Amino acid sequence: MALRDHTLDNKIITAARQEFSAKGYSSASLRKIAEKAGVTVGAIQTRYKSKDELFGCLLEPLLREIEALFQNTKAEYYASTDADLLTALKVSMQHESAAILHLIFDHYEEAVLLLCRSTGSSFEHYFEGIVQSKIKESIVFFRNSGFTGMDEKLLGLLISAQFDSYRRIVSECTDRKAAETYMDALMAYHIGGWSAFFESVNKSREDK
Repeated sequence: MALRDHTLDNKIITAARQEFSAKGYSSASLRKIAEKAGVTVGAIQTRYKSKDELFGCLLEPLLREIEALFQNTKAEYYASTDADLLTALKVSMQHESAAILHLIFDHYEEAVLLLCRSTGSSFEHYFEGIVQSKIKESIVFFRNSGFTGMDEKLLGLLISAQFDSYRRIVSECTDRKAAETYMDALMAYHIGGWSAFFESVNKSREDK
């Protein structure tokens, strides 16, 4: 059996990142990646079963850290059940926002690929999956906290809008400091929405 030439691996990865970043997953070509890397398409296919697998390899470090991040922040996000739940939620949201931005800018190229260039790949709906998981967890948490009169659709819209802010930051802002400033303003906006949500829940309770 011929030994695999590991010196080609970095060339392929570098070329793939360039091709996917420039054209997006759907328009990217294994042939073009091979040309940029100075290898044959066959050399790529002996390492990756498909274009999708190659794309996923680029995302792997980011996806691994995303999973760890949301496991670590999940407990804190839903930990408080005291009377001042809104205040506790604000603190948790700000902590989570800072952690997500830190992760994004530690893996900025991969974040762009995942959030802005993944259409057509098996990772196209990955981020939306995180959002939907967050919505389901939040609904369960608020129900268990006694918020029986909540508007679940409004809750979903608030969380979706909050997470869409990260996508917008990635697509429009390459500077970490500027992104932090913008995100602070956006979080103030989102917290206003959460305040309205809590007011609607309290009103529903009073009307009963």
